[in-house]
Formats: sequence, C-alpha cells, structure tokens
Amino acid sequence: MADLDDFDAFEEEEEQSSNINKKKIVIFLLPILIAIGIAVGMYHTFGTSDQNQEGRPYKILNETENTQQPLIFYDLPEINTPLKKTSEANEVLRLNMAIELTNREDIPKIEILLPRFYDIILAHINGLTNAEISGTEGMYWLKQELLYRLRLAAAPINIADIDIKSIEIQKNI
Repeated sequence: MADLDDFDAFEEEEEQSSNINKKKIVIFLLPILIAIGIAVGMYHTFGTSDQNQEGRPYKILNETENTQQPLIFYDLPEINTPLKKTSEANEVLRLNMAIELTNREDIPKIEILLPRFYDIILAHINGLTNAEISGTEGMYWLKQELLYRLRLAAAPINIADIDIKSIEIQKNI
C-alpha cells in the first residue's frame, strides 16, 4: 500500500510541475512570438517602399508566349510640390503615378530619363492652382498634359499611358 501512495503522490507532483512548466513556456514564448509578428508586419508594411516583391520599381503583366506586347507599369518616385498660391493657405500636391510601357527593352532607357521626367512634372504642376486640378475634368486634363509632356521627353520610347495611383492636396496655413 505504501508503494501506491508514493506513486499517487509522485503523479500529483508531476502534474503540478507540468502545469507550472506549461505556464512558464506560455509566459516566455508568447511575448517572443508577438515581437516576431510585429517585426514581420512592420517589414511588410514599411520595408517594401515603391518596389514590388522582386525588388524592381516596375511590374510586368501579360508576359506569355501568346501575347506580342507585355504591359509594364513603371512606378515613378513620389512627387511633393507646392501649387500656385491663390489664397493665404499654402497647398502642397502629393502625387504617386506609374507610366505604362509596352516594350521591356525600354526600362533601362526610362531609368536614365527619370530626372528629366521628374523635372517636367514639377515644372508643370508648380504653375497650377488647386481649382485647375480639382474635380474629374481637372484630373483628366492633368493626366493628358503630363502624358503629352512625358511622351515628348521620352521619344522615341512609347509611353502607352500614365496611371495616377494617388493624388492628395495638403493645405498648410
């Protein structure tokens, strides 16, 4: 009988120690897993900037054997520029856009022309007011004018279109 009592006491001690060990593991492991999750989330949110998963500032669509021309979206750097002053408030335009190319060989040529594109976009937008680019008609004319100017600067490279990804006007008083 003494042996069975010793065995029961041993099992109770083992259950208590296993519960304590499980609690210790959860207490120490949970913060580590949370920290890893936060780090991975921050990297994916803030670490990829304007480049896609391959680390390039462009994306290629429709690149198969059946299609003759792939569609390439080349992301231009974000543009922050003041608008023409019409009131007491200073207005700053923030513009994110991409250009559409149809030839993969044009990508290195476009990368060489990026400073010229940036200068052309800044020069055009600096002369505009908020009223000129507000609304759908203003956005349409802004897009058409930028497309025309970028095509002139990039000739003979064919820029199929431009895509305005985001546009924001901030008022600084």
